[in-house]
Amino acid sequence: MKTITVRADQDFDALLTRLARRMKTTRSGVIRDAVHSYERELKREALRRRMRDASLKTHAQAKQAADDFDAASADGL
Repeated sequence: MKTITVRADQDFDALLTRLARRMKTTRSGVIRDAVHSYERELKREALRRRMRDASLKTHAQAKQAADDFDAASADGL
């Protein structure tokens, strides 16, 4: 594995140490897990946005179809 350096104040260092003990892993392991978790959350949020956008588009298309049907019905067809 590649080694990286992270600057941390004493409070962050203490937090990282507590988390590592609690999770029974290394401090590096805590950071790796946190970064992977953050990446998963970003991917989930991107998927939520795509789903919301698709839903809004589908809703607009359905409304347009209903409006077209109502217009055609009003014409006596």
